[in-house]
Amino acid sequence: MFTLLIVEDEPLIRTGLQHYFDWQALGVTRILDADNGGIGLQTALRERPDLIITDIRMPEMDGLQMLEKLRPALPDTLFIILTGFNDFDYAQRAIRLGGVHDFLLKPLEYEESLATLMKAMCTLNTQRQARVEREQLVRQANAALGHSMVKALLDDEIAVWDAGLLELFGGLDERPVQFQPFALTWLPPDGVSFSRKWFREEAAKLTEAVMVALFGAGPAANCRILLYADGRKAYAVAVLEAEAQMHSDAARAMALPAGWFVACGQPVANAASLPQALHDADSLLYRRFSLPERRLFLAGSEQSAVPSGRLLLADEDRQRLLEAIQSEQPDGLQALMQRLAQELRDQLVQATMDQGFAYVQEIIAVAIRFAHLHGIPVEGIYSEKLLKLTCVDDFATLDGLFDWLAAWMVHVSAVYQANNSSAQPIDTQIFEHIEAYIKAHIDQDITLQMVADRFFYNPSYLSRIFKRRLNKNYMRFVTEIRIGYAMECLKQPDYLVTDVCTMCGYKSYKHFVKTFRAITGTTPTDYRKKWGW
Repeated sequence: MFTLLIVEDEPLIRTGLQHYFDWQALGVTRILDADNGGIGLQTALRERPDLIITDIRMPEMDGLQMLEKLRPALPDTLFIILTGFNDFDYAQRAIRLGGVHDFLLKPLEYEESLATLMKAMCTLNTQRQARVEREQLVRQANAALGHSMVKALLDDEIAVWDAGLLELFGGLDERPVQFQPFALTWLPPDGVSFSRKWFREEAAKLTEAVMVALFGAGPAANCRILLYADGRKAYAVAVLEAEAQMHSDAARAMALPAGWFVACGQPVANAASLPQALHDADSLLYRRFSLPERRLFLAGSEQSAVPSGRLLLADEDRQRLLEAIQSEQPDGLQALMQRLAQELRDQLVQATMDQGFAYVQEIIAVAIRFAHLHGIPVEGIYSEKLLKLTCVDDFATLDGLFDWLAAWMVHVSAVYQANNSSAQPIDTQIFEHIEAYIKAHIDQDITLQMVADRFFYNPSYLSRIFKRRLNKNYMRFVTEIRIGYAMECLKQPDYLVTDVCTMCGYKSYKHFVKTFRAITGTTPTDYRKKWGW
């Protein structure tokens, strides 16, 4: 854990010190030595030891002269001097003047010397902990600053970026650099939960790994990566040496972790070009729809010449969509949307994703116009992800996106059919579907927004349905389902109560017990006892 340097011209004393104490027990895992102050100086500057034990009187350079030269370069290193009775007063004066932690008196007396060393190791541990805490605070502050800087670029606020660079680097006038933009997204299987902290850390590690592959270990080690995370998307800018060269072949060969897609934008030499470079990298991520075998995309190498004009939905396909919605044909809708997905994928080999988005929007508009024509409330069928077309960010493939759109159209069709019959209102039926969805993901945090997106509702409208139809809010609805599931699990002797807590989606055992008692009037343990377990 710590490195020790012994500087002593007497071989017997130098060797004896290495074996006199149980250095491993003291936390010293590496011991270096030098037989004079000159070699000790060179060794210390090269190896940067945590602790130096040195004699005072030595040839070439005495111990105190060596320490005087080392103090500015090694501010965190502790110095202990070896002194005999003849130099004792000299050693004490050196300690009072500062820069020397303590002394060992020759000939060494074991218990007294060990106490001195233990005190020194305690000081080193305290210093290291304080240093780790300081470095962590600096990293957190830099991460927060980098977060705001990259967000400012996305908002085209160059002044905020320039001010952040000045704070981080003290200006870059004497250091020519280039800026490498990235866009990243993580698209795991449906229902996989994650924390924002985890996503931010993983995105930062992945960006660094891609930088190593793109520019080699040297430049990557000397660069600073600034990252902004938003949901399951992250944007990053690497600041690195201007002469660093990109090795695109090495980057293409790297294996990305499951679910991750990374787009490397065009490097730029000035901040004014960065906002557009970041947006271009973001657009590059959508090449996954036309190149499903790719998960890493490099600017300038993924697309041929782009034809002008729009991608148009054929009139006969528009009519087929309307007929399938009106006549409630789930299988027909699914098959039709799968074909449209394949046709769009073929066109995207050369078309831009902006053209692809317009095509998707045209398909959505068919169902929206149908809903308006038949008096279906938009709030009940139109999630915000559809409104803003951000639904495209949730899928790794066009097939996944179009399957989701097909399910939405089936929902629109079901609402239309329910409004035109005496069947149970669709707003009542939806609770059965939501309950089944929650039970299928019972161990995860299922938010109202997630449910609204899954079942194509506006979240505020869905919240009002809960109050109006069930006279309870969404959280109460979920809690009752979780506790109901917990009651069933507690009847099984194979599960520990703590296991049931986790299985039902509770991260805090205390909160689980409190909630269980509030719903059932008893604790999980007492409830289990009723069943003889």
